[in-house]
Amino acid sequence: MLPKYQEALDKLVNESYELAYSAKEAFEIVVEVLESKDLERLKEAKALVKGSTKREAKIDMRAIETLALYSPEASDLRKVATIIKMSGEFSRICDYVKAQANTLMQEIINEDIESNDGTRLAFYKSTLTALSLSVELVKADDSLLNDLIRGISIEESKCDDFVSILEKSIISTLCDNKEDVDYAAKRLNSVRKLERISDRCVNIAKLKKFAIEGGKLKL
Repeated sequence: MLPKYQEALDKLVNESYELAYSAKEAFEIVVEVLESKDLERLKEAKALVKGSTKREAKIDMRAIETLALYSPEASDLRKVATIIKMSGEFSRICDYVKAQANTLMQEIINEDIESNDGTRLAFYKSTLTALSLSVELVKADDSLLNDLIRGISIEESKCDDFVSILEKSIISTLCDNKEDVDYAAKRLNSVRKLERISDRCVNIAKLKKFAIEGGKLKL
């Protein structure tokens, strides 16, 4: 492998990792604020994911330049292509984190947030674990691949269960208070957007496995 190509590939990996880490850092704050109700911290979270689309575009452009300059083949080509796709996944996750921060901010301001909502907090924490593992995957050694993928799959399955519980709770509350349609719709939308983070983490796991092992990629 050419030294300059390896240097270019390392830069791509590092930039993708930085984008991924920003998403994780921001969501860590969101989880913390669910318990602390500290609005100032939410502003920090939003700042961390600001400009994620531009960062993704920069990574894409650098990847295209790498492909044009070095024309990598086989496994090296898969690595570059995977970085492009993974950066897109992390950029979308940044969007979902920002949406969660905005939702939580409005709930705190309007005093709509429920106290001691253990299921929601558990949902947030499982999502954070899946996201943290997917960030590790960006730079992980091949030997860690299966363990990280297994961990992400477990947390994604938990998130599905939490979504089912929360949806039933929201619908049940709506049946008792039919005038709360708007609030219920917002809660359902928020829950489903949060679910997409763990789904994206599963996609990232599949991408990393494809980059290392090849075969057919199914997202």
